[in-house]
Amino acid sequence: MTKAEKAYYDRLARYGCALCIKLGLADEETGNAEIHHIRRSGKRSLAVVVPLCPYHHRSSSSSIHLMGRKLFERTFGTEKALAEMVQAKFQAIVPEDQIQALLKLT
Repeated sequence: MTKAEKAYYDRLARYGCALCIKLGLADEETGNAEIHHIRRSGKRSLAVVVPLCPYHHRSSSSSIHLMGRKLFERTFGTEKALAEMVQAKFQAIVPEDQIQALLKLT
C-alpha cells in the first residue's frame, strides 16, 4: 500500500459509514468505519473502496459480507452508488487508480 492509499483509506475511515450516512443514521465525520473493497476480480489493492461501519461491513445480518452482494444491493442500493457518493465528497483527494477502477465497475 502506498502512502497516498493509506492516507486516503484513513480519511475515509474518519468520514464514517457511507450507508449509515445515506440512510440518515449518522452524520459525516463520525469515524469508526472499516474499508470495504469492491472486487469483481483481480487484486484487492486495485479495488474501489467504500467506508462501512462494522455493522454494515461484516458483523450483522445487515452486513454486506453476511447478506451477500446481491441481497445487500437489492436492499440498500449498489456498492457502486455508495462509492460514487463517497468519491464525490472526496474528489480532490481520490487517487487516480480509484477513479479508473470505479469507471470499470458494471
